[in-house]
Amino acid sequence: MNKGKLLPVLLLLLLFYSCRKDELTLPAKVIFAFELIAHEDGVNLKGGPPFNLPGRITVNQGSLTIASVEFDGRRDEGRDVFFVSDLRQPIVVDLENGTSSNPLSFDIPQGIYNIIEIHLELGGDGMIPLVLEGKINQGTPNEIPLRFEHNIREKFRIKAEPGQGSKVVLRKDTPSNARIIVDSRSVFQFVNPSVLKDAIVSTINGEEVILINSITNNSIFNKMADRLEKSLSVIID
Repeated sequence: MNKGKLLPVLLLLLLFYSCRKDELTLPAKVIFAFELIAHEDGVNLKGGPPFNLPGRITVNQGSLTIASVEFDGRRDEGRDVFFVSDLRQPIVVDLENGTSSNPLSFDIPQGIYNIIEIHLELGGDGMIPLVLEGKINQGTPNEIPLRFEHNIREKFRIKAEPGQGSKVVLRKDTPSNARIIVDSRSVFQFVNPSVLKDAIVSTINGEEVILINSITNNSIFNKMADRLEKSLSVIID
């Protein structure tokens, strides 16, 4: 091929590369949602209602306070993507119904991502980072409330998983959902009636509550807090 024919080919290749590079900078909308996986002991595996046995624990409520979000993504093509969110104020999530005090979404360069890590910093001034609430049947007509507070400001690193396939694909014309899931079953995995038998009972707003945090029932708290990072997951659909 002579130089006269080679020049147009090179120009076409450069134009194609430039267009492809520009395509990889176009933003794809990622909307964050929140879910709580409830914990329930004594479930009737034969399909009937749960057994209402003494010591049965149910956890189905809670809150999550997010101070900042970091995104760290590595793509097949294009530059890797890293940013830290600029939240004007912490976002408080009601885990029972998945609602949040403010919507959380980002415009992220589209592409095929091999790895995405989400770093969540939980907490805020005077705000508890994570609360999980439920009740325990102590063998009396009245069930006593149970409240776990992760009252230490902390950052958790979570590797995001694709809802389908082996890689996360973000497209400029199709919004994606990033579901942040809190699995209370994992947090309470080693909490049972024998563990709670000697737990200190607190009084909150005139009601007796088994409160577990870094100050009250600290030994139980430490076992549960060690499981937190494994109990958080992110699925991107």
